[in-house]
Amino acid sequence: MTEEITLCLASADDATAIATLNLLFNEVDESADAIADRMSDPACVETVILAKTADKAIGFALVRVVPSVLYSTPHAELTELYVMDEYRQRGIASDLIAFAEQVAVQKGAGSILVQTGDDNLPALALYKKRGYEEYDLTLRKKLF
Repeated sequence: MTEEITLCLASADDATAIATLNLLFNEVDESADAIADRMSDPACVETVILAKTADKAIGFALVRVVPSVLYSTPHAELTELYVMDEYRQRGIASDLIAFAEQVAVQKGAGSILVQTGDDNLPALALYKKRGYEEYDLTLRKKLF
């Protein structure tokens, strides 16, 4: 029998699980307290979505929705997407993307952007399967 996977909006109470997943995914050892503080900040524009089994968080997606001065609809971006290795190939990432898109629509966004490495073929295939198209070019400059 396959264990049930549920998706939910995360709260600051989930910060320990989010910190654990962030360490696995981004190799960033950020404290749960720091994550909880940022999630609780009224200026926070990211929403965390968790994928959970009965006893643990197994993946997350983060969606950022921010208002625009020049456009009537907010800008939305899927900023993070991760599912633990042992839970991949079950449709969880696709479900997290769909949930993130729903959050963006509920907050008034008319489209959503995602950025991934041009060599991340599994992610590119997943996004294209979900209807994402290549759009623009991203440049980066480190400030510190």
